Amino acid sequence: MGVQGVARFVYTLLIGRIAGPETLSDITSLLSLAIYLSLFWPAGAAQAAARYLPLPQQAASSFRILLHSFWLASTVLALCAFPLALWLSHDPLTAAACAFFVFCHNAYVFTRGVLVGQDRLVRAVVGDTLSSLLSLTLLLLVILAGLSSALLLPLAFGYLLFALLALHRQHTGSRDTAHRREILIFTRDATLGALVTGGLLPATMIFVRAFDTSRDAGMFAAALTLATPLNMVAQALNQVLLPHFTRLRADPEEQQRSHNRILLLTAVGFSLGFGLLILLAPWLMTTIYGPQYSDGTLAMQVLLVIVLLFSINAAPSAQLLATGRQKTYARVWLIAFAVGTLVMLVASPVWGQWGALLGFGLGGGGGSLAIVALGYRRPAHAVLHDDERREEHRTDD
Repeated sequence: MGVQGVARFVYTLLIGRIAGPETLSDITSLLSLAIYLSLFWPAGAAQAAARYLPLPQQAASSFRILLHSFWLASTVLALCAFPLALWLSHDPLTAAACAFFVFCHNAYVFTRGVLVGQDRLVRAVVGDTLSSLLSLTLLLLVILAGLSSALLLPLAFGYLLFALLALHRQHTGSRDTAHRREILIFTRDATLGALVTGGLLPATMIFVRAFDTSRDAGMFAAALTLATPLNMVAQALNQVLLPHFTRLRADPEEQQRSHNRILLLTAVGFSLGFGLLILLAPWLMTTIYGPQYSDGTLAMQVLLVIVLLFSINAAPSAQLLATGRQKTYARVWLIAFAVGTLVMLVASPVWGQWGALLGFGLGGGGGSLAIVALGYRRPAHAVLHDDERREEHRTDD
């Protein structure tokens, strides 16, 4: 994920430096649209893959069910992307490229979850490295050729390469209706959680593009690309921790201790990393993107604070999903998403990017703190398990 984060950063950097703030704003808003659409099932299917594929007796059937659901959802989402991208870009070629990008990005998201669930992390690292090199090479060719309508295609082909590298022969699983229902319900709940968790950030960029000037939206897009790469480490950590906590389900005490240790370490680590970026924000913005982007410094610092809160809840989020509390997880983020979106709708037309940031901060920051608090609450089945164990000890005595 670190490799992919660097590649995405360099990708947008090249566009911002060569094509300017307005083009950067357009491409970033289309990327945000694609990310937003991927939250409507593919992201939930990836979480389900990380949750169910580590269980050997259910891996084959789980993979078959999730793969079928991915194809259906991604095809529909790619078709929906075309008119939305056409509305944003007013260019049929760019809209078609965005539709293709949506499908490829969905494939990347889903296959990453599959690789994590199958414990093929080395394959994921190799795939990310090769796909990133392909994306950047193709981007240079597209820029040199002056094909502004094709700026999304290099990244799309990179994601497609990752998905192809992740292909793996999977034995056909049993057709258990109850198991299929369980997986689809989990995916539905995880999808809702992914949407309300990850939907606010791309929505913020879309609101800024809709209600602020093209120049200010370009400043914000540059701030966004500098503020979010470190969060990709938290996303990778969340995917790795989900199967880790799943394997500890039989020992709730050890699971909770592991969660608390990881939460403390990640909170300290992310705080140091994001704190350094906040201090260096003025220098980073003007050095990396150029003096013309200096007005985006304050937006970058505000974004870093909010994204820090998102990053800290990686461990609590994984624990809630691993212990079957995905409905609680989804409810918290549903409230946060509703609050954040409502504030954006009301404040963005008046204050532009600052109204969008206000909604992102209230929804995203508040939801993150609530998830961290819930991570310290032991699930009811763990408490019951301890009570039964104590009762057995008393009976033995």
